[in-house]
This record gives sequence, structure tokens and C-alpha cells, in this order.
Amino acid sequence: MKLIAALLSLIALASADPAFIRPFGPCYPNVCNIAVSMNRLGVPASKVRSSHCASFLRTTVTPAATTVTETVTVTFDDESPTTTPVSSSKVSSAAPVTITPTSIPNYARACLKAKEYATACSCFGVTGTVTTVPTPTVTVTSTLMVFDGKDDDDGDDWDSEEECEL
Repeated sequence: MKLIAALLSLIALASADPAFIRPFGPCYPNVCNIAVSMNRLGVPASKVRSSHCASFLRTTVTPAATTVTETVTVTFDDESPTTTPVSSSKVSSAAPVTITPTSIPNYARACLKAKEYATACSCFGVTGTVTTVPTPTVTVTSTLMVFDGKDDDDGDDWDSEEECEL
């Protein structure tokens, strides 16, 4: 009779709702969650562990760099140089870069995977953040120089070498 009661108990337990078996959800007190949240000797203070979790749950996104190419014409004549923009174009290169920490502190070595540590940090009350840094811009300038010297009747188009110096 005891055997039948034990078997029926096992069958009932096996068919039970998993939420009933683990009422804490992912915050069930496993060794990883305990390693992160429990105060004990030899473990950093709660504030320090919370700071470690916040750092671990921080994601930094760097958008793809934008390259701006500008072409400029500089005309030199008897007066002062004149600068005229000719064209400008923008091109995004490469893909965005996302950095997510993966280093687990020693006191939480019971957390075997980064996902376990992240879950334990969430159970500890720390939420993740995403920081997007400004889009890096690279500017490339191409300069075309035009010398427009006046004819001084000596057969060439330049007044003198001195006038051509930059």
C-alpha cells in the first residue's frame, strides 16, 4: 500500500505544473543565485556585487562609422585663393559593434555560464542597460588646386615663381 502511495505521489509530481514545482521562476535558490545574492564571509559587500552585476548587464553599442568624402577646388589668382566645394558624399562602413561583458567574478564561479550569472543578477534586483555611443565620423578631404596666372607677355602663363608659392 505504501508503495502505491509513493508511486502515485511521483506520478502527481511528474505531471504537476513546472511553475508549481519552482514557484520562484528563474529566481529559484540555486547555487548561482545564492552565490550572487547571499551575504557571507569572503564575499564582497552587497553594494559591490550589485555594481559588478550592473557592469555585467551593461551593453555598449557603437554604430557603424560614417565616412564623409569632400572634394574642394582651390583657385589661386592675383588676389587671394578662392575655395569652392565641388562635391560631398557620405558612406556608412562596416556593421555596428555591440560589446557585452562575459567575465564572471570569482565569488560567483558557481554560475557556469554568462546567462546564469545574468539571470542571478536580475534576481538580485539589477537591471540591464544599453548605451549607444555617438556615431564615429571620418572625414576625407580631396583638394584640387588650380593656378590662374595672368599672361605677362613672356610666353608663359605665370608672372613669376614667387607668385606661385603656397
